[in-house]
Amino acid sequence: MTIQRLVAACAISLLPAAVHAQVVISGQVSAETGARLANASVVLEGLQLGARTGEDGRYSITVPAARVSGQTASLSVRAVGYRPRSASIVLQPGALRQDFTLVVSPFQLSEVVITGAGTASVVERLGTVRTRVDTAALVRATEPNVAAALAGKVAGIDVQQQSGDPGASTKVIIRGLNTINGSGNPLYVVDGTPINNQTIFTSGNTTGTVAPNRAYDLNPDDIESIEVLKSAAAAAVYGARGSQGVILITTKKGRAGATRYSLRSTLTKDEVTRVPALQQTYDQGALGVTQSWLTNKTPGAQLTGSSFGALIAPGTPIVDQATAMFEDGQLFDNVLQVSGGNERTVFFLSGGSSNQDGMIVGSTDYYRRN
Repeated sequence: MTIQRLVAACAISLLPAAVHAQVVISGQVSAETGARLANASVVLEGLQLGARTGEDGRYSITVPAARVSGQTASLSVRAVGYRPRSASIVLQPGALRQDFTLVVSPFQLSEVVITGAGTASVVERLGTVRTRVDTAALVRATEPNVAAALAGKVAGIDVQQQSGDPGASTKVIIRGLNTINGSGNPLYVVDGTPINNQTIFTSGNTTGTVAPNRAYDLNPDDIESIEVLKSAAAAAVYGARGSQGVILITTKKGRAGATRYSLRSTLTKDEVTRVPALQQTYDQGALGVTQSWLTNKTPGAQLTGSSFGALIAPGTPIVDQATAMFEDGQLFDNVLQVSGGNERTVFFLSGGSSNQDGMIVGSTDYYRRN
């Protein structure tokens, strides 16, 4: 009995030493802005020990005394949307503190995509070809129409612009026209909500005039990312409207940190560099009466459908009405953006105006406010 009590006393006396011999690693994970990062993964490499940060960004890892021998180990942290970081620590009995500050990763997630059903799926399982568009290239294109700005930036799509007039609509066809009764337009989804990109066709007295498509209402500067789903398999997620492909648009959102301001002003000039050749040999007329478009000095003289008339007398002033109908066009675009917030609330405000003056003399201007 005395021996048993002696063994128990020795065990109790050694218990504090064993507890003291373990290592408790703790710390906090935060972003560059100072915001605490929750659900970050902290792993002690080689020992298969780890933890996740709480809402306050703190973590704690306990290393048993039996696995502590004064060795050097690597402590790494990973968080979605941030670059991973590692730090070398020496495992010594007692408490050890290691804080991390993570830098935002400039790359987007390539393995997860949000589908139309509002769920996250692995890209390889979507069964459709997916292409990401460089949004910085869209802004550099200085195209007020998002659909027109896609020209030359995605393989396998055909971008057709109605005309060069301000406010003209643009049609996008993905992998060729494969419908008889449909328009062939892909489905536009903005922040998970499908939008109507319908173009209003003119008829009657306004036949031939241009009308913008509804994607024209989007400001390219407000777009965070664009993804194009090319195959008909996109209909499995978005229904029959996605059978011609889907264009996923995600707009910008505010981020915690100091308030940021951005102002961009762009002035673009349009100039006609080539006009049809003008014949200056024969005049126009009908039944012996001269109805000339070449020698008529009145601005805006109409071209008749009559065949050529007599030879133009030498020295007769020639008026090139085809050249006179054009002028230099210009596009003046202004965008002001303000964003910021804190850990609980973020905001993003954007305002823009676009004033486009066409190259044809007359009231061909188009004005848009976002």
